[in-house]
Amino acid sequence: MKMPAAFPRRLATFLIAAAGAGFLYAGGPSVKEARAQDCAGAAKAAEAVKDLAKGEVAAMNISKQPEKLADYAFADPEGKPVSLSAFKGKTVLLNVWATWCVPCRAEMPELDRLQAELGSDKFQVVTVNIDTARLERPKKFFEEIGVKALTLYADPKAKIFFELKQAGKALGLPVTMLVDPEGCQIGLMNGPASWHSADAKALVTKALEMADR
Repeated sequence: MKMPAAFPRRLATFLIAAAGAGFLYAGGPSVKEARAQDCAGAAKAAEAVKDLAKGEVAAMNISKQPEKLADYAFADPEGKPVSLSAFKGKTVLLNVWATWCVPCRAEMPELDRLQAELGSDKFQVVTVNIDTARLERPKKFFEEIGVKALTLYADPKAKIFFELKQAGKALGLPVTMLVDPEGCQIGLMNGPASWHSADAKALVTKALEMADR
């Protein structure tokens, strides 16, 4: 291996030895390929549910190449920190909303009914409120509409929304993601939906079936 005259001798020696030992082999998986391998289960789920994104959930954009989501952080009803990884092992419908968002308010009873019917140790609707002022409003709203099954998670700094926006996932509110038990995105929806409809339940149920395989 011929090196330029100015090439440091020690570095040249290292490169020659490394090449001989095979250390410079660049044929390993790329970061993107590694992420795809981490989400192989989500890829199968996405393929299985793609034809079910119709009717009331037609706006659900099913991932063609699912990738692991960031470990989005928020707080539980007691104000203790929690993050998406806390739900590992469950299929999650992650919904980000605010009380000043009229479509968000309209779909919350549907999300509550979905959780009441399908919620289990294998599935959970996780709704994260991002009101940044008058923080008593979300709790009062849940009481007014008679929420029984949902947990009031919150992010008063709305950091989760800005992170989703920067990642090109959130265009506005509400934004909802179907996430597999490994934290990989199966589908993404911007805008509201009838989450307790037959269409929505069929989509979620199929994703749950795939998670059991």
